[in-house]
Amino acid sequence: MVRWHRTLTWLLIAVFAAGAAHAQWTWTPQTKRFINLKKLPKETPELQIEHARSLMMKKQFKEAWRETQKFSEAYSDSELADQNQYLRGEIKMRQGKWMDASKEFQRVLSAYPETALYEDAIKKQYEIGDHYYGKGVKNQKHWWNPLRKRSYKKAIKVYSMVIENQPFTMTAAEAQYKLGLCHFARKEYLEASFEYQRVIEDYKDSAWVDKAYYDIAMCYYKGSLDADYDQTPSELAVRSIDDFSARYPNDERNADLLKKRQEMRNRIAEQRLIVAQFHEKRREFDSARIYYDLLTTQYNDTPCGKTAQEWLDKHPKVETESRAEITKLRNIQ
Repeated sequence: MVRWHRTLTWLLIAVFAAGAAHAQWTWTPQTKRFINLKKLPKETPELQIEHARSLMMKKQFKEAWRETQKFSEAYSDSELADQNQYLRGEIKMRQGKWMDASKEFQRVLSAYPETALYEDAIKKQYEIGDHYYGKGVKNQKHWWNPLRKRSYKKAIKVYSMVIENQPFTMTAAEAQYKLGLCHFARKEYLEASFEYQRVIEDYKDSAWVDKAYYDIAMCYYKGSLDADYDQTPSELAVRSIDDFSARYPNDERNADLLKKRQEMRNRIAEQRLIVAQFHEKRREFDSARIYYDLLTTQYNDTPCGKTAQEWLDKHPKVETESRAEITKLRNIQ
């Protein structure tokens, strides 16, 4: 009895499957073959796009995507092809597939450069870049998240698309500045300073220039190292702070920058003092004196400058007969 019930069940399944298959496939005398009606596009390009858009509005995203593919296969030469491609980007955005969406909008720009949707596609890309940047800012608060910087990387990729697609515009200027912000957030200070410099050079009339000058100084400040290491970033930070203060003397940020400037000078002076003490330990007193002299003349506003002056006071320069003779000859020359 059980076996009979199983057999009947399978027969019913087969009948229903056959009925469904018959509903999808229809014989056409014109082609003399069966055609799957579900794979056929609508009668006109306009109807096909509207059908796909209506499915997207109903949140039937997979079905909408298939309908845009049908359009591409049946109406690739249509004047509405750019609209179909743009719709593909919108579908991906609504699915939350932001990077895929940016690529679909990029195809609008590359395949249809004369499209009336050019500006709209760039705005969508910028919106996607802002989405990733905002996500990066949010994730930055969660220090324990190992993927917290990934969103910034994606934002960099999308903002770069915007700049490449529409360079030397105000939209591109803001995107260029945000490239610097993304690299800075990722602690890629050298790359960030490069992007900020591009703002200054390529978009000198934009509202982002003063921010770029300030942020360049912050890049060098954040990228500076302890006194045991090369102090070139510290020197660049001091120079950038001086440049910003000269350009924007009334900017309220100068007070904080001056504190950072002094911090950098103290660090540079500390490194110079380490070198002076190194020569002193090796009993290379002439070389040591050069660095102590430098500290008293160029870094007299630092603790190390005062230490250097104390050393010079305790070790006055003694002219030997041979050294005095050499000095005399140099003066004659």
